[in-house]
Amino acid sequence: MSEKEIIFLHKKVLNFHRIFYNWVTLDIFFSNPGKVLRFLKLCLVPMIFLLSVIFSILTNIAVDNHIFMCYSIAFLGGGYQACFKYYVIFIGHRKNFDKIVEYMKFLIMASHLDFANDIRRNCLKRNMHLALVIGRFLLVLFNTSGIFVLIYVYNPLFFKTSPIVFVNDVHDKKMIFMYYFVVISFFIFLEIVVVGDVYFLTIFAYIEGELRALAEVIERLNNAKVAQNDSKEILLFVHESHLKVLFNVRILQKIYFHLNLHFIGTNFLYVCLLLYITRFYESTLIMYFTTFLMILQLFIICFLGEILRSRTEAIGEALYHTQWYEMKQKEKLALLIMMALGQKAVGLEAGGIMNLSLDTFVSVMKATVSYGAVMYTFME
Repeated sequence: MSEKEIIFLHKKVLNFHRIFYNWVTLDIFFSNPGKVLRFLKLCLVPMIFLLSVIFSILTNIAVDNHIFMCYSIAFLGGGYQACFKYYVIFIGHRKNFDKIVEYMKFLIMASHLDFANDIRRNCLKRNMHLALVIGRFLLVLFNTSGIFVLIYVYNPLFFKTSPIVFVNDVHDKKMIFMYYFVVISFFIFLEIVVVGDVYFLTIFAYIEGELRALAEVIERLNNAKVAQNDSKEILLFVHESHLKVLFNVRILQKIYFHLNLHFIGTNFLYVCLLLYITRFYESTLIMYFTTFLMILQLFIICFLGEILRSRTEAIGEALYHTQWYEMKQKEKLALLIMMALGQKAVGLEAGGIMNLSLDTFVSVMKATVSYGAVMYTFME
C-alpha cells in the first residue's frame, strides 16, 4: 500500500474529528472567540441538560405517572452521559486527545524497516476502513432511531408512548417552546453520545492496528535466518514502537477511566428502565429497538476493551514463539526484557472497579434484567 493512500485515509479520519469538534464547540460559527464567549460556548450543553432536569421534575410533579417518570429518567440518563462525554473530550482531557492525534499522525509516517512499513500500513488501512464504515453505520442507525422515537412520542397519529421531557399538548401555543426545546436537546444529546463513541472507535482503530502490526513484525523472527541476521534491528523497532503504543494506551486509559464508569452506569439505568417499561406498558416496536441499541452501545465498548487486552497480551506471546535460541546473547537478554513488558494485559478500566470485557457486559446485562424484574414485581 502506498504512503499516499494511507495519508488520504488518515485525512478522512482527521476531517471527521475536526467536523465533530467544530460543531459541538460551535467553532464553526465562532472560530476565534474570546475568553468570555468561549466560556459561554462550553456552558451550552450543561445548561441544556440543567433545563431538561428542571422541566422534567416540574412535569413529573404535575403528572404523577411512574411510566412518564421512567421515560424522563432514561432521557436524563442519556443527557448526563452526553454532558460527561462533552466535558471529558472538549474540556478535561483536550490536551490528552491532542497527544493521541499526534501519535496517530506518527503512525502513518515511514520507518527505517520497509517490511514493517508495509505491515503497519496494511493493518492501519484495514482498521481505518472498518472504523469509518462502522462509524457511518452507527450514526445512521442511532439517528434514524432518534427520529422514529420523536415521531412516536409527539406525533398524534402515532402517539403510543409517553413523552420524554414532556409536552402534553403540542398544539398549545404555550407549550411550543417546550416542544422545540425537547427536540433540539434530544438530538444534541444523541449526537454527542453517538459521535463521541465513533470518535473513540477511530482512535482505537489506530492503536489496535499498531499492536497487531507489531505482532506480525515479531513473527518474522520465527525464521531462523532472520533471527540470526536481523534480530537486532527488528527487536529495536518493536521495542521503541511498543513503548510508544503503551504510552498512548495509558493516555487512553486515563481519559476513559471515569468516563467508562459513568457510561456503564447510565447505560445500566436506561436499559433497566426501558426493559421495565416494555414489560409493564404496551410499548411499540421502536421502544424495543431503542433498548436493543442501548445494549449494542454497551456491547461495543466492552468488546473493544476485550480486544485491547487480547492485543497487548499477544505481543508477549509472539516474542515467546520466536527463534530466540538463534539470536546473539545481547538480543536474547533484550528479548527477555521485552517479554516481561509484553506479558501484562493492558485494557480499559471503569473507575478502577472493573475492566471492560465481555465478562463485564454479561455481568451488567444480568444485573439490568434482575433489577428490571424487581421493579416490575414491585410496581405490579
